[in-house]
Amino acid sequence: MTKPLTQKIVDTTPAPKTGFKELRERGLVLRITATGLKSWSFEFRSPLTKKNARISFPATSLDEARKIVHRHRVALSEGKDPSVEKKDAIVAEHVERARSVDVRTSLDKYEPSFLADAPLKQVSRRDRMQRLRRILTPLMERAVSSISQSEMVGHLDDVRTNSGPIAANRAHAEIRAWLGWAKLRDHARENVLDRVPKQVSEKSRERARVLTDAELAAMMSATSDRSTFSDFMRVLLHTAARRDEGASMQPRWFDFDERTITIPAIVSKTGRARVIPMAKAIVALLTMRVEGLAPGAYIFGEGSGFRAPLQGWDKQTTKVRAAMPAGDRWTLHDIRRTVATRMHKAKVHPLVVEDLLGHLTGVRKGVAGVYNAAETVEDQRLALDAWGAQLEALTNVVPFKRVAA
Repeated sequence: MTKPLTQKIVDTTPAPKTGFKELRERGLVLRITATGLKSWSFEFRSPLTKKNARISFPATSLDEARKIVHRHRVALSEGKDPSVEKKDAIVAEHVERARSVDVRTSLDKYEPSFLADAPLKQVSRRDRMQRLRRILTPLMERAVSSISQSEMVGHLDDVRTNSGPIAANRAHAEIRAWLGWAKLRDHARENVLDRVPKQVSEKSRERARVLTDAELAAMMSATSDRSTFSDFMRVLLHTAARRDEGASMQPRWFDFDERTITIPAIVSKTGRARVIPMAKAIVALLTMRVEGLAPGAYIFGEGSGFRAPLQGWDKQTTKVRAAMPAGDRWTLHDIRRTVATRMHKAKVHPLVVEDLLGHLTGVRKGVAGVYNAAETVEDQRLALDAWGAQLEALTNVVPFKRVAA
């Protein structure tokens, strides 16, 4: 028969020279390691699995350890498994702690993964995070899990009232994406925007802003100073590239022998790489921009070695707008729409325009698998060079030339 433990035995039993020794008392186990570390556990037969099991627990004295074991014996008598209950309690505590996370803390945790998902779209991703934080400012101190669907919808209604339906749609998309991330990490019990429709349909959101000849002429004049942002805008005008694609351009994208630009899948909105021609009007500009840069630098970059992509384009765009004729507000994306519209008016084949834009819908969708997009590159080149000639004819701006050192 095992001799009952006493506090004196617990305190005076020497540590083994190696390994560990165990002192036992009706399922109660005290393990003493060679370093003198003492740990308590309880051995029992699970009423659920019908197998022998052990659960460890902290205790500062024999009396405390016996009280804990007594509680476990009571649970066993009720058909419960103490080890399962312990795990459930840990999970419940974790969930409860996670659901007390406030909006500010959740956003701080969300931002690194949001940025990491698109390494070559850091500029727009940072802009989107700033917008998301600005939109959620009134809720920053609230626990994410405490915000109801009606509250969030009311908040989006406020965004619509103050900034319009398009801003509300964008806010809806950004908040919903964040809440989906937060739900997976137990910051929220549910994504309260999962089944909430956007403020306006995608069809009603479609813009139709196309720049006039006068605006294009003024834009060419306003971007003739060969600054980084001016060169960036010239490239958008002569490629119809998306804003992020233009800002992310790197020397390794360019083949000056073939006069082509390869936009990689990781940057492309469609997730597919595409090759577009390098218009004659920007060959000299791009040649100068890549000179001396590492392959992974950004030609419109910032900082040492141009390792960071172009930023602050809202402020720069505002300066260009100020130098142009008064009219409806335009965005950088309207440049892309203008190029496409002008090409359609010039009777360029729709498939050529779609391939230049990198669209997978419309005409391209109808012939997918029949014609390779690469087959239209030379037709794209002819269209871009003709468009470049139109731009030059609109202004007195001379073609880009290298500045003498």
